[in-house]
Amino acid sequence: MYAELALIGLALWLGLPAWIANSTPVIFGGGRPIDGGKMFRNGGRLLGDGKTIRGFVAGVFWGTLTGAILVYAAPYVRSGMVNYLTVTPDMDVILNMPLLVGFMLSVGALTGDLVGSFLKRRVGLRSGAPSPVLDQLGFVLMALIFAAPFLDPNSFYPAVLIIVTFGIHLLSNTLGYLIGVKKNPW
Repeated sequence: MYAELALIGLALWLGLPAWIANSTPVIFGGGRPIDGGKMFRNGGRLLGDGKTIRGFVAGVFWGTLTGAILVYAAPYVRSGMVNYLTVTPDMDVILNMPLLVGFMLSVGALTGDLVGSFLKRRVGLRSGAPSPVLDQLGFVLMALIFAAPFLDPNSFYPAVLIIVTFGIHLLSNTLGYLIGVKKNPW
């Protein structure tokens, strides 16, 4: 049982900077759009008004700060874990990720969100329109791609993170909609 909890817990640990980076632009965003209002050759916006410079910078800041907190907390978490299970080398890679990984996860998550918006605009979806798998997983897949050079290529934590992210993303978006910080529950 402890091993299963550790598996999920370390996947959450790995994903936290990306999740925070992806969610904070909703709170701290606004202002000038990243695309500057420019249109693509098909006449549609490149990204839309919802992707702003302030939101991107805030997301990277808060995601990286989350990574810094994890770096600080890692030794304490690891020492608590050894009382219940054997800490494997791939667990240590996740727990002892350098601050650069938190930064890369943050930038990757927001880049994935921008790519998702770009693709949605190309198929004619307006800003905020649902795009099931792209909305839930695009940001975390790109975050993992950006952080891949620092992760164990044989680790299964990224796969667990992708599965957990799908459920948590649906839940957090619904909650954000219910408390009024999001216009849509997706």
